[in-house]
Amino acid sequence: MRALILVAAGCLAWAGRAAIAQSSAPIVDPRLYAGLVWRNLGPFRGGRVGAVSGAIGQPGVFYAGFPGGGLWKSTSAGHVWFPVFDAIKSVSSIGAVEVAPSDPNVVYVGTGDMITGGTLDQGNGVYKSTDAGVTWRALGLEGTRHIQTMLVDPRSSDVVLVGALGDHLHANAERGVYRSTDGGRTWTKTLHIDDETGIAKLARAMDVPDVIYASSVRHFAPPTYAANSFRSWQFGLAPHVDSTHTGTAVYKSVDGGVTWQPIAGRGLPRLEGRTALAVAIGTNAQRVYLISNTALYRSDDGGASWQRMAADDERIRNGQGGYSAGVYVDPRNPDVVYTINTAAYKSVDGGRTFTGWKGAPG
Repeated sequence: MRALILVAAGCLAWAGRAAIAQSSAPIVDPRLYAGLVWRNLGPFRGGRVGAVSGAIGQPGVFYAGFPGGGLWKSTSAGHVWFPVFDAIKSVSSIGAVEVAPSDPNVVYVGTGDMITGGTLDQGNGVYKSTDAGVTWRALGLEGTRHIQTMLVDPRSSDVVLVGALGDHLHANAERGVYRSTDGGRTWTKTLHIDDETGIAKLARAMDVPDVIYASSVRHFAPPTYAANSFRSWQFGLAPHVDSTHTGTAVYKSVDGGVTWQPIAGRGLPRLEGRTALAVAIGTNAQRVYLISNTALYRSDDGGASWQRMAADDERIRNGQGGYSAGVYVDPRNPDVVYTINTAAYKSVDGGRTFTGWKGAPG
């Protein structure tokens, strides 16, 4: 079983995520691929990539979602891409895409990317394909507006979790974690924080799928009119927002997302802004990485306690105020960690030290 990593503007996707972890194939001699170099595989368009996902058992199949360009698919490991969402005329902003681990024909898409630089790419809920992207069906949750994280249970393609940010311009109840056990025909909200706070990231280890971590973020900033020559809209915090309540927190479920409890582990400081999570396979879901706009943290006891990693390395945090964000852990080795700033960095010692990766400095 070979592993393929797709790097896409702040997102990483592993093909064969669960299968890789269970593979007993021998490690390939590094000399056999020492001559390989990174190259841009496209698609060649302006802007960034909002979401990527690979298909287990199909190493060459990847999906890439764009904030304003729909969903694209490659069956050639990125050599050629083609659009698969153009038949949906009501929305083009993709914030999340997940291929079902148990069935590569089942693909879920969450619409509406995060707010960046004043750009408002709203969505209209969740879509599903049961024929690998050929046709799509709307599954509701239209009021969520912005979805940038989803999880499909590795045991059943019908069990799916959606992390919704909610409407950026209006305080609304359609935000939090939604769960479906019937393939998206019906939804149950299992985590609601308040009408101004949504979900930034959902994460699980594929070998312990019932343990799920979620991070929240405040996602409500009504527009204020700026009287300048461009007559632009400026986005800022609502004046009534309590600055002591950032909206950023970590939650944990041990029953597949049915119930949730907040985590206030020792060593985890007051969080604010955007965060990302990764859970290591082979650790009974105890090894968790969390990256914020200021630092990277690691827990080895399921969130009960945390330690700051690479504290003397200013590169290891979210970049550009959270615009560039992400932490990813190798499915075969819990000590191999990747972080995304304005460049990508790699650790092979559990986050203690990092070196530049994919051409990054250092």
